[in-house]
Amino acid sequence: MPENKKSLDDLLQEISVDAPGMWENSDGPEGWFAVTTPNEGIVAYFWREADAYRYRLGLINRIMNP
Repeated sequence: MPENKKSLDDLLQEISVDAPGMWENSDGPEGWFAVTTPNEGIVAYFWREADAYRYRLGLINRIMNP
C-alpha cells in the first residue's frame, strides 16, 4: 500500500459518527448526529443515525477509490 494511502481500518477509526450530546455547539443543529473527520471536524449532520453511518461509509469509499 502506498505511504500516503490510508487503510480501511485507519479511516474507520478516523472518520466517526458522534451521537447527539457528544458534539453540540452553537453552530450546528441540536439533537442531530454528526460525521467528523480529523482534519475538517464536523462535515455533515443527520437526523437519523443510519443516514450518518451511510454517509460515513460513502465518504470512506470516496477516499479509498478516488
